[in-house]
Amino acid sequence: MRNNYIIGLNIGNHDSAAALLKNGEVVSYVEQERFSRNKLAEGEAPIDALYYCLRKEGISLSDAEAIALGMDWGYRNKKYQLTEEQLKTWATIDVEDRYLPKDIFGDFRPPIYRIRHHIAHAASACRLSGFGDSAVLVVDNRGESESASLGIAKNGEISFFKKIDIRNSLGIFYNRACEFTGLYGKYREVGKFMGLASYGIPNMTMPVVPDRNGELFKNLPDVSNATIHDSITLRSEQLLSYFKENCFPYEAGNVEEIMSYANFAASAQKTLEDVLIDFITELKEKTGLDNLVIAGGIALNCSVNGKLERSGLFRHIYIPPFASDAGTSVGAALELNYRLHGKAKTDKPMYLAGLGASYSDKQTLKELESYNEILSWNVFNEDNLEFIVAKELSYGKIVAWMQGGFEAGPRALGNRSILADPRTRKSLIRLNHIKEREMWRPIAPSVLEEYYEEYFTGYSDNKYFMNIAAFVKKDKQKLIPAVVHVDETARPQLVIKENEKYYKLLSAFMKETGIPVVCNTSFNIKGKPLVNTPKNAIECFLRRGIDMLVIDNVIVKKIRG
Repeated sequence: MRNNYIIGLNIGNHDSAAALLKNGEVVSYVEQERFSRNKLAEGEAPIDALYYCLRKEGISLSDAEAIALGMDWGYRNKKYQLTEEQLKTWATIDVEDRYLPKDIFGDFRPPIYRIRHHIAHAASACRLSGFGDSAVLVVDNRGESESASLGIAKNGEISFFKKIDIRNSLGIFYNRACEFTGLYGKYREVGKFMGLASYGIPNMTMPVVPDRNGELFKNLPDVSNATIHDSITLRSEQLLSYFKENCFPYEAGNVEEIMSYANFAASAQKTLEDVLIDFITELKEKTGLDNLVIAGGIALNCSVNGKLERSGLFRHIYIPPFASDAGTSVGAALELNYRLHGKAKTDKPMYLAGLGASYSDKQTLKELESYNEILSWNVFNEDNLEFIVAKELSYGKIVAWMQGGFEAGPRALGNRSILADPRTRKSLIRLNHIKEREMWRPIAPSVLEEYYEEYFTGYSDNKYFMNIAAFVKKDKQKLIPAVVHVDETARPQLVIKENEKYYKLLSAFMKETGIPVVCNTSFNIKGKPLVNTPKNAIECFLRRGIDMLVIDNVIVKKIRG
């Protein structure tokens, strides 16, 4: 029987990515940044990503039934009412020769379908969640003409009953709030802002309020007469002006005195939470369901997601690992597969994220040959490896851990991770020094599935991808202080038995220490994406103060001079 392939692409000006479905199942998904090493793949088409997906499966474009794009760029440009000058920038994104160059992929091109952005986001969640029917929330900076969409996935169909326009974008609000503090830079570092919020008191009035009519910014001057394109600039200027006029310390960008913005960050964070609680309250009223899926860039805000879970409005919450625009490549492919073949969801829910490129021990050993004067290494069998690494962790060593295919999405989940012992705050200090991160930022825990409820609040089966914050239980905080944030929360990752090698490592650490938790942060250098290849891993290991590198079954150490 001939296999059926559908390609999904995000071809946008950031977060470009490629996905491949085989008979309706996701067999490959990779972000362009992992190959180009250009974080967020700014300005890049997903050429390397698509090439990898095809090569991995041993096919070419001629084997694909169709390509699905996670944005309708033509519709978007029309809605934006772009000038001729503005079109020079935006109209070129959806030029086929840009993202399907013939010198790489050949002359043949399968039919290309353009899926609306928020539908693609929604499909990336509900069609992978394993749920039957579900309430759907998409919240991001902006799609073609909306910034938030509320709806339902029912009997395979995704539909929205409410859309919030771009002039009322929560993504724009949160980005500008982050910019006010000076934290918002080239890589849109809103995660830093979220971490800072935990240190403050929400005592400032924000110009955003919940509103069932979608007028979230009704306390700001009206911009409805401007085009969408121009209104984004106007709204951004209004927000920054409001913050400078009304919010301590009344001036923007003093990042050297970042703690002066703690109350401001807490106020912006609470405002975001209040609006999203109102959104899911309306979703509950309209749908009456217990299942909720969330996607879009705002879905990466684990503090908000923790509040949504603790509201008790929905028992089951699924947020895919690729909630940002990169994930629309997966969602677009899944949505197109449903439209062409009627498959409403994948056969198995997605609980593991290691969909990216993997490398053999032979490839690793070949790469290591160039470093034989400064590195030593040994190959171990899996029965010994986990106990050796667990013992080193228990001695306070920092271990870089590279296993199998790299993770989908921005968070390390045991495939490209830097690990440490959670029993001392010194682990947090060392990890933040290694990562060149601000010392006030938290480190996440990975926890064995059967011990989740002993250590954390909330539901374990919502926590596969480190997307939902939970409180660390009082009696456990002193056991794992390195992963307890100032507000007593953490963003735990549930490690299930199917995540075989990582599960074995945590089990070995449990036997060694009595603790079923390890510190887990992403394996990368500041300003770079997660490592992809053995060479990326070795270079990062050499440049930072990491004690041990483990690539699949190979343990690597530095030769001390």
